[in-house]
Amino acid sequence: MPAHNPRSGGCFDGLFALLMVVADIAALAAAGLWLGLRGLGRGVEDGAEGEGGPFAASPMDWTPVVVFGLVLATMALLTRAFWSSGIRITTGVQAAFTLLTGVLLCVVLAQEYDRSHPEPAAPAPTSTYDGTHGRCRSGGDSHECLGG
Repeated sequence: MPAHNPRSGGCFDGLFALLMVVADIAALAAAGLWLGLRGLGRGVEDGAEGEGGPFAASPMDWTPVVVFGLVLATMALLTRAFWSSGIRITTGVQAAFTLLTGVLLCVVLAQEYDRSHPEPAAPAPTSTYDGTHGRCRSGGDSHECLGG
């Protein structure tokens, strides 16, 4: 059980939790902005190659997964440090942001996988129509149709 800390409640803990929320949002926004700008440049470079068209499968880009994984690891270490120091409110808030970052990491991983492994193109449909073979398609009896 963590040692009792006189700062574990009250105003300090709440303000420190707020400071950590701002820091977490800033870290995630900076990572997202950097990856977004990097992705814009990658899209221009990929389009210039012209091999296979704009929808050609490219190898999986692990950079977004690694970046958000590092942010997640840092947040998890901070959560553990806050837990050990006895700052409960900050620990709870940091744990919530760590879980949200874990979900974000899973979403980024799934998007990168889907981008690098596109669905194969569906084959062109072939017509299987080969006539009515004497069956009446009008819904009437066989005296209304030809051949019946």
